[in-house]
Amino acid sequence: MLRNIYDRDCGVATEFWEIINDTPHSIEDLPSKVRNQVRRSHRDCEFRIISAQELVDSNGYEVYSKSFERYRDVVSNIPTRQNWESGILKSSEYEFWGVFKKDNGQLIAWAMNSTAGDCVNYNTLKAIPELMNKHYPYFGLLFEMNRYYLEERKFGYVSDGMRSITEHSNIQPFLEKNFLFRKAYCRLAVYYKPWLKFCITIAYPFKKFIPLKSFQYLLNLEKIRRGCY
Repeated sequence: MLRNIYDRDCGVATEFWEIINDTPHSIEDLPSKVRNQVRRSHRDCEFRIISAQELVDSNGYEVYSKSFERYRDVVSNIPTRQNWESGILKSSEYEFWGVFKKDNGQLIAWAMNSTAGDCVNYNTLKAIPELMNKHYPYFGLLFEMNRYYLEERKFGYVSDGMRSITEHSNIQPFLEKNFLFRKAYCRLAVYYKPWLKFCITIAYPFKKFIPLKSFQYLLNLEKIRRGCY
C-alpha cells in the first residue's frame, strides 16, 4: 500500500487534513477556561527542553506506559522499558520537553518533537492520566511550545500530524478547541496491491462488522480516501 498526500492546505474542505497552528497566540486569545488551566499549570509545573538522557533518567518510561491507560483502542504492544529507553537514547534528531512538578521535581508529562523545513512536528505527547486534571500539564506544555517555536524561533507552523485513522486519542480535537489549531485540508490518494484492493472492495460494505481492529483502521482509511474527491 502507498499513501500519497498532496494539495496541502488546498482551502477546500476534504475528509483528510493536517492539524496545524500557524498563528502565534497570546494567553488572552485562548478561551477563558483554557487561560485558567494554563495559569494553573504554570503555578504547579516547570516546563523545559531536556536531553534524551534526562528523559530516561527522569523515568520517562513510567509516563509513557501509564499514558496508554486512557486510550480507547490500542493495537500495538507497548515496548519494554529497555527497548523504549534504547530507542529514546538513539533519537538524536528529536527535541524533548519535560513537565516537572515544582513541589517534588517529578516528571509528569513530556513531548518529543522534530523539525522539517519551517515546520515543527509534535510527534509525541505523553502524560500521567491521573494528574492531567489536577495539574493540567498539557495546557502549560502546549502553550510554552507554541510560544517557543512560533514566536521565539519563528517557525512557520507547528503540526500535530495528519488526521488519525485509529482515533484512539482526542488530542487533535483538543488542540482545535483549546489552542486554536486548524485543519489544513489536503487530498489523499491510496494505491493498493491488487490482492489487498480486492479484499478492501469486498469487505468495505461490511466495515461495521469487521472484528479485526487493524483491518477496521484500513477500511477507515479507505472511507477517508473516498471522501477526498
